Amino acid sequence: MKTLKGFLAAGNLNIECLGEVQLMGECSHYSHLLNKFPEDQICREDERTVCFLNGYVYNKADYMRTGESLINGMDRQAAGGAPTDWPEAFQRALTEDAEGTLKKLRGGFCGYLFDKGTKDLLVYTDQVAVKPVYYYIHGDKWMVSDHLDYMVKVLGHNRLHVEFQPLAAQYMLTYGYMIDDTTFISGIHRLMPGKFLRVRKGQASVTRYHLIQDVPVAMTEEEAVEKVDTAFREAVRREFDKDREYGYRHLVDLSGGLDSRMVSWVAHDMGYTDQVNITYCRAGYRDETISKQIALSLGHEYLFKPLDDAKWMYDIDEMTSQNSGAALYMGITGGRRLLEMINMEQFGIEHTGMIGDAILGTLYRDEELSCGKPVLGQSTHSDRLQYSFDEALLQEYPCQEIFGIYTRGMLGASSSYLIRQQYIETASPFMDVDLLDVAFSVPFSMRNHHHLYLRWINEKYPQAAKFGWEKWGGIKPKESHIFFRKMKTTQRLLWQGICKAAHIDNQDSMNPIDYWYDKDLGIQKYMRDYMETSIENPVLDSELKADILRLFREGSVEEKSLAITVLAMVRKYFS
Repeated sequence: MKTLKGFLAAGNLNIECLGEVQLMGECSHYSHLLNKFPEDQICREDERTVCFLNGYVYNKADYMRTGESLINGMDRQAAGGAPTDWPEAFQRALTEDAEGTLKKLRGGFCGYLFDKGTKDLLVYTDQVAVKPVYYYIHGDKWMVSDHLDYMVKVLGHNRLHVEFQPLAAQYMLTYGYMIDDTTFISGIHRLMPGKFLRVRKGQASVTRYHLIQDVPVAMTEEEAVEKVDTAFREAVRREFDKDREYGYRHLVDLSGGLDSRMVSWVAHDMGYTDQVNITYCRAGYRDETISKQIALSLGHEYLFKPLDDAKWMYDIDEMTSQNSGAALYMGITGGRRLLEMINMEQFGIEHTGMIGDAILGTLYRDEELSCGKPVLGQSTHSDRLQYSFDEALLQEYPCQEIFGIYTRGMLGASSSYLIRQQYIETASPFMDVDLLDVAFSVPFSMRNHHHLYLRWINEKYPQAAKFGWEKWGGIKPKESHIFFRKMKTTQRLLWQGICKAAHIDNQDSMNPIDYWYDKDLGIQKYMRDYMETSIENPVLDSELKADILRLFREGSVEEKSLAITVLAMVRKYFS
């Protein structure tokens, strides 16, 4: 297994077990970063503070200057204004006003600020947690990292107890991802999207500095289309200009759906034509055939990886290490193996359409549910097991839709970013902070049933609607074609039922993992052996052990992967 890309910083802990360590006062720092955007990253020490930022930033200039960059031939730093040096400017801004600084910051980032004098610690992640960060606080000892593997290794090296967190297992066996700051290690927490942590005198407090505003505004559909188009193009510009700033080409996901299609299409329309589109699914499925048609029509280079060999199903330990057990190991399917094959030196960001369907569409079609008080039990991967979770975690979300966007979207679907960031940085225009505000200002009724989404495409980019939509069975994404879509959907559901009952291959599926599993004796044996050699672990009480066995024995392959993910985390840290 390759060494994880990432970082760890600590106070009053020995972290030399990780490798070469940088000592900055009482702060020890280890880095093995991706380094795609080195001029954006910060690792700076002065006589007072240590400042670290990992990732990329779109609006560095907002911190480096205010108004004119020069005053009478002197730079603004000399004149008492903002420094013209990005690391110093950001460090100063974060020291003076952490909340205001983070609210204004745009990009995918995480980091920390350590005060050498007071020993105060500030830890932060971006508004949508593109860059994950975990923390451990125990008295005067602390750790900050983007990977649990690092943190557990340091705890063991310092002979500190590592305790299993059963709540994480329960989340995994139902939701398939964490729905709060829980990890599989008791005492290690994930900093949630749009939050920062302060530690003063051993006392930790977490503050939310950004929350998506779900406040519908009265507007016409014409106004909604214009607002969305303007915000989306700005989000695309930010992402693709970051590639250009460093001389990178554009690596852009493409499928038979709408989300990645519109990222690639709008970027091309804006002049970002040097794209390489990548696709992975079963051979011959619509995601391949449609994406290939789109890429060829735009004149893009195109890479496709079929998943039919199902070898990615064996990558249990690799994927759970890379995503820190944040979500089921099968979530990214063969995406990791495809990324491993690409020469990443020529690319900066993997541009995805992550959760676009839920942003310009709706996560739930029922308006009463979506706009009502948040409830637990929605958007799960399995309903076979029933647990009672603490509803207090719902209190900070204004409605069910926003709760779902943060949990199912940012903590669930976007967890594949943790794996992708071992190879390349990641971004989605749909998760741009300012686009999110625009999207959720549009009334629910306009977004429901993809009405606004389809109207936007057909009015602004009609050529993009000339290709079929995978979700609609290959029917073109036009509201005038809804009747044909309903007929196609009925046919697909009937055929799906027949295939399941008769145990035959359903060709109308992107990732028929149940069929692949059924026909592959090797993967069956591998997963069964993995379960049998991992289940007898003393950290699993009898009830949880019974639940894992039940889900593995009775569940679908996806449900089996939930059970296996729990066992992978237990085996990794508690063998």
